[in-house]
Amino acid sequence: MVKHIPNLLSLFRVIDLIVVIVFLEKRMHLWAFGFFLLGILSDVLDGHIARKNKAVSKIGKILDPLADKVLVVGVLIALVKIMDVPYWMVIVIVFREFAVTGLRVVAASENVVIAANVWGKLKTTSQFVALSLLILGFRTVGVYALLFAVIMTVISGYLYYHEYFKDRDVFA
Repeated sequence: MVKHIPNLLSLFRVIDLIVVIVFLEKRMHLWAFGFFLLGILSDVLDGHIARKNKAVSKIGKILDPLADKVLVVGVLIALVKIMDVPYWMVIVIVFREFAVTGLRVVAASENVVIAANVWGKLKTTSQFVALSLLILGFRTVGVYALLFAVIMTVISGYLYYHEYFKDRDVFA
């Protein structure tokens, strides 16, 4: 039974997105933040449980990062409408997520693993902080925090691509 908990926590994040958006639309910022925080904590918890109990599964390797992206991107898109967050920032973040995911798929087809690095972790942390500020209703400081997250997002995306292509002939 324990082996299914990480995947259930990943599925929770997808459902959690809906709850966060409903509370955001009703301007119930503390409730929205509480559920967003639960989503973040479920991400930390599912990875911990999976590693501790050797319950890493093929579906979990796909579901976990997908659920993370669904939560972050879904909240970002909702915030464009609800809090007038600059859409171009959301486009940059969404593009990077697709681009790095695509790169990981290509690498995996070559049996190459592109592991998370410190820049990816900074990107994730900066996004969570910015989203938290925005969800709590601090639009101005939240947008500046999101700008920082966009910068971290671009840097981390560039570094993943640079690392992958540094010893490869791009036009081969």
